Amino acid sequence: MVEEEVRKVVVSGRSSIAITIPKKWVSALGISAGSHVLLRFMGDHIAVIPIGRLARGSGINNVVEVDRENPEYVLRKLITHYLRGVDEVRVRLGKYIGIKEEVKELVKERISGAEVIEEDNNYVVFRFVTPAPEVPIRRLLNRMILTVLGMFKDSLDILSGSSLDPGDIIDRDNEVDRLYLLIERLVMMGITDQSILSRLEVNSSRELVNALMVSKSIERSGDHSWRIAQIISEAYQSCCKLSDLPIVRDVVELGLNSVDILRKSVMSFINGDVDEAMEVLDRRIAMRSKSLEVIKSIYGSGLHVDIGGRLMMIVESIRRVSEYSYDIAEITLDTYG
Repeated sequence: MVEEEVRKVVVSGRSSIAITIPKKWVSALGISAGSHVLLRFMGDHIAVIPIGRLARGSGINNVVEVDRENPEYVLRKLITHYLRGVDEVRVRLGKYIGIKEEVKELVKERISGAEVIEEDNNYVVFRFVTPAPEVPIRRLLNRMILTVLGMFKDSLDILSGSSLDPGDIIDRDNEVDRLYLLIERLVMMGITDQSILSRLEVNSSRELVNALMVSKSIERSGDHSWRIAQIISEAYQSCCKLSDLPIVRDVVELGLNSVDILRKSVMSFINGDVDEAMEVLDRRIAMRSKSLEVIKSIYGSGLHVDIGGRLMMIVESIRRVSEYSYDIAEITLDTYG
């Protein structure tokens, strides 16, 4: 909840001024008479940060107490610390020491720069090594979109009959997830400390937050790319080879159009190109019309419901990627228009 109060600025000595802060606010932050605080100039406002909170943010006092035999739950707790900007976290396993190795493997797969710096039978200490904030956000977005475009195209190749391994696409999706979490961590750092905005090569907190929204749409597009490969693999194991169906050519063509729209939408944001963003939005009506044509063809093909249903799921994933692309184009217009 956001609370606001208007306070009067008063003179305090020859070189300073003073502002009183509501007692309930400072109490909530653990500040009392004699406490030390950090004052940070943020460009258009000033932050008052308790020194003790800064120490907790970077020290080993950050602890995850494991209270259930669920490695994914532990991972989620660690990701929360990671996004807060914490550098080190101790995981106390208690009676759930049997999940330690699985937790370590999940953290390695999902969190960029995570490494084990200490461990015993019943605990593990993770350190999150974040690259210096000099890494431009646009460069990370470019890495994400190149990976996702490769995943998407490979999924369509598998649909066309290629012998590519769907498991490789899922592995690359883990890389996309790591990049997304890294971007979110850097965005949180930039919002807290606006002095690093120039090193992230953005002009404002608004642009930074919009970059996070774009990265989320890219990450979701990656999810749909591996989902397509998974559907094809499951169909091959249970009923048929989808590439043998004549209608698949139309589905692949629809997918290639979606690939191109996604590429142009993300590049429009990276380059701040509002004209290209408008071109993406101009393709929306034609793309939706083509999607309906393919859906009608599947319905009228007489295919078994199991086969037709799987094709419909693939078309839905292709359609969703296109919708994410339109969202990115609109964000580009809102940011740079």
